[in-house]
Amino acid sequence: MSIRFALCLSLFIAVHSISAASADSIYGCGGFVEASSSLVKSRKQSDSKLDYSHVTVELRTVDGLVKDRTQCAPNGYYFIPVYDKGSFVIKINGPEGWAWDPEKVPVVVDDKGCNGNEDINFHFTG
Repeated sequence: MSIRFALCLSLFIAVHSISAASADSIYGCGGFVEASSSLVKSRKQSDSKLDYSHVTVELRTVDGLVKDRTQCAPNGYYFIPVYDKGSFVIKINGPEGWAWDPEKVPVVVDDKGCNGNEDINFHFTG
């Protein structure tokens, strides 16, 4: 019985150590897409709520290579996991004719996370 307990305990510790090591090496960039204040003021109360689920946000290398992309939630929230440290660019893409401020944001992923774990937000301007 004690050998089984020791083996189970060893297995638990090994699995927990691997999970902790993996979790420490994954970072993420996230934030919100939202309407600019001038766009909000120009909308009528009867207008339907903006749905951002057809907007994508990309993680790119500084050379423009797409490393990962995600679709926004309807409320505009997005999150992209980042597996490597370094300098990247977060770029937003929406339907044709939509304008953004900013269109892309340079980010640095290091031990403090993505841009110091600050949200990276984009404003839909029209």
